[in-house]
Amino acid sequence: MRVMEWIRGGVVASLGLMLSACGGPESLDAGEPGELGTAEQGINKVTNSGFEAAPPGSYNYTVLTTGATTLTNWVIGGSIKVMNNSYKTPNSGTKSIDLNGYGAGSIEQTIPTVAGNGYTVRFYVALPPGCTGTRTAQLTYGSSVSSVTNSAPGWTVRTYTFTAATSSTLIKLASTSGGVSCGLAVDDFTVDGP
Repeated sequence: MRVMEWIRGGVVASLGLMLSACGGPESLDAGEPGELGTAEQGINKVTNSGFEAAPPGSYNYTVLTTGATTLTNWVIGGSIKVMNNSYKTPNSGTKSIDLNGYGAGSIEQTIPTVAGNGYTVRFYVALPPGCTGTRTAQLTYGSSVSSVTNSAPGWTVRTYTFTAATSSTLIKLASTSGGVSCGLAVDDFTVDGP
């Protein structure tokens, strides 16, 4: 009998937690309710984070310039290249971005956020084909700015965190490698939050 009460109490407490997380009653009468803790960071706020919704192109890459709307949900500054997998093997999917098209360019997106909540910016960087040396960019995320540097051809992850101050936050990655035909290659750009 005691085992049945424990199982029933556990089910009721679990149900109470599920309802609380969904905006239901705070707890069902099952003794002490469990702690909900902080919300998990598992929801990607960036749309088209892998750059797959981009012009197909029939070449190794397509150059997009300021005002182009074919890289869905991204605002482009300067010029960038959308690289097909025939040119550069992406971190995942079939496309990636070179932040230098005809010169230094940028990509940006304004995402929905909740003031006071924490967010994690994560993306992969590499060098484009035929590109040597070090390539750099500047990441703007909320009120923070960080330099991003890479000199390796293979994909490596970069991770940054911030606390949102408003209901929307600008996320921008801009090349600081001017005067060259290749910049930082970028793929799988996500901002995870509650």
